[in-house]
Amino acid sequence: MTAAARIPGDGTRVTTRRLVRLLRAAVVLLSLQFVLGIWVNLFGTFPSTDSLGTALSYTGDPVLTGHYVLAVVLVILGVVVVIVALRPGVRTSLRWMVILGLLSIIWACAAGVEFVLSGFSNNADSFSMAVAFIVTAGFYGAAQALVLPRGPAAGLPSRGATAPSLPGERDP
Repeated sequence: MTAAARIPGDGTRVTTRRLVRLLRAAVVLLSLQFVLGIWVNLFGTFPSTDSLGTALSYTGDPVLTGHYVLAVVLVILGVVVVIVALRPGVRTSLRWMVILGLLSIIWACAAGVEFVLSGFSNNADSFSMAVAFIVTAGFYGAAQALVLPRGPAAGLPSRGATAPSLPGERDP
């Protein structure tokens, strides 16, 4: 066992680093998903079906297929983020942010399924996917703000601290 592994609270630091990486990956993938969705909405070709199975097996538009696949990846990643956040030592508010983030990913997927079942014609479902993206990005952004270190140890001023003096100035 290394010395670093014996430090009390070290597991919390490992969990925090893991959460930061997972949340950053999720935001990047969410952004890619949003771009793919907008591209498909504006330029993509949809199958002429209202069957979910036929739509998911449709390979005529690789961007649409990528959009489907990335949705599944985001759900899996969202579940992993929640599992990591449920470890001991993680703040309750952070846990709620990632749980709500996963729920909003599921909301986006449900809206996507509804969009497919409408024959790719219900604009409200498409809009709902976009709103769910914004909500998810907000929850994951708030979660990152809760995870990132604050204060002098992180090289950041703590809340309510005054700005540092410029070189040559005297501190009051």
